[in-house]
Amino acid sequence: MVRLLHITCIILGLAIINCLAAQTAHSLLRKGNKYYDVSEYSLAEEKYRKALEKERKGKTSFNLGNSIYKQDRYEEAIQHYQSAATSDLTDIEKSKAYHNLGNAHFNNQKLEEAIEAYKQSLRLHSDPETRHNLLAAKEILKQMQQQQQEQQQQEQQNEDGEQSEENQEQQQQQDQEQKEGEEGEESEEQEENQDSTQQIQEGGMFDSTRLDKQNLDSLDAIKLLEIIESEEKKVQEKLRKFNSTRKKQDKDW
Repeated sequence: MVRLLHITCIILGLAIINCLAAQTAHSLLRKGNKYYDVSEYSLAEEKYRKALEKERKGKTSFNLGNSIYKQDRYEEAIQHYQSAATSDLTDIEKSKAYHNLGNAHFNNQKLEEAIEAYKQSLRLHSDPETRHNLLAAKEILKQMQQQQQEQQQQEQQNEDGEQSEENQEQQQQQDQEQKEGEEGEESEEQEENQDSTQQIQEGGMFDSTRLDKQNLDSLDAIKLLEIIESEEKKVQEKLRKFNSTRKKQDKDW
């Protein structure tokens, strides 16, 4: 009998302690609300945190998230909204927590997360403001994706243009080198012709082998020139096709 009475006293004592703690948490919550109503968000945050230490309640987490959100600490507010949305709140209250969670994600420039939070809010409770925020977030995300795509396309076009200019410069340099080579060969050929003429005029022995070699050199030079011209035409044709294609892209763009 004495043992039973002792156990009963312990239970009653714990109940009283819990009741006092709950009253203290509730009192702190109310004080936090008063500070929040007069825009004293840092003081409200302090009271809400103390209330949470006394008793873990979804409503307190929700209010704490609001006080932190008002101080532009969106990343931290997200954590408390998520806690509130998965707590003992009603569906309507959870819907409000998801709504504010979406706003926090939105202000934290995480549009995809914001859209998902708004959707979750609407699943629990239909609200015109939440629907409006959802449509706005979707539209902004769409515009950002379009701008990103346009920027990538523009960068690709600029890269293609730079590559084309580089190819043209390389081709011009090759043409210049070939031209200088041809001029050098012509100069050597003229000197050789002068040497042969001089030998004939001086009554010296005419070197037929040397003449044949000169003819071969001339023939090779002609073939080389034809090849260069052919290759140049091919390059010009490629450039013409590239430019026509690029103009078409610019028009479509």
